[in-house]
Amino acid sequence: MPVDDRWGLRRAVSRRYPDPAALAADTGHAARLSTYLTDLLTPHGLTLTPDALNPVRGQSYGEMAVELLPDEPVDLLVLAYDVPDISPGRAVSTYLTHVCPGSPMSFAVSDQGRAAAFTALSLMQTYAATHPRALLIAVEQSDLPYDPGVPVALPAAHAGIALHLSASAEAPLSAVTVLPDADASVDALDGLAATTVVLGGGMAALAGDVKADRVILADPAQPMTGVWEALAGLDLATAGRVAVADYDPALRYLCVAAFG
Repeated sequence: MPVDDRWGLRRAVSRRYPDPAALAADTGHAARLSTYLTDLLTPHGLTLTPDALNPVRGQSYGEMAVELLPDEPVDLLVLAYDVPDISPGRAVSTYLTHVCPGSPMSFAVSDQGRAAAFTALSLMQTYAATHPRALLIAVEQSDLPYDPGVPVALPAAHAGIALHLSASAEAPLSAVTVLPDADASVDALDGLAATTVVLGGGMAALAGDVKADRVILADPAQPMTGVWEALAGLDLATAGRVAVADYDPALRYLCVAAFG
């Protein structure tokens, strides 16, 4: 079955979560999480940060994502994240299938850094012919209760976004690419003829080289969700052709998605 050439973004919404997860108040969960993380960290010579889980300050991706679910049925739901969840025992995408209208097929994309949502979009596009009503949820929580031993960019706030995708959309998805082993470059925007360009923190230094009517810089304190929060703030009816671009300096992924 061919993909509708107008399949793409219908609307985007974003949300910040000022408080820890409700689950964080469960002392039993905190004790189990401490044991779990200690068992994982010890073989690598790493330890929990003192009092890191007293109290638990992180967020649960299951709790965050539920707040972003639509009222209408969905065929496909993909969860994208980078920072580990404070509820590692829950298969979040499976849980979301249970609570989301339409009982959609679902899966998660992780270990991709800032590229996670871009990778998810690319995968979802391949399902568009058979699963046109799709929902991409990207979430990041800001607490990591241990030093991972390598440089990491933690977000400043718990944040989540939802991209609602469907056939005959306001802003069709015309291109999405994730280039591995790449340098940050605006050359990836060539040929897209974007009217509005949203740049993530990994591309902010190149803003002066972008040729577009409007360039928007995403919140650099939100490494993964920042660009999508900025996209959610646009009026898709007037923004014209929109390109969203970001670069992960640790993994060297250059990511671009074009809508409209």
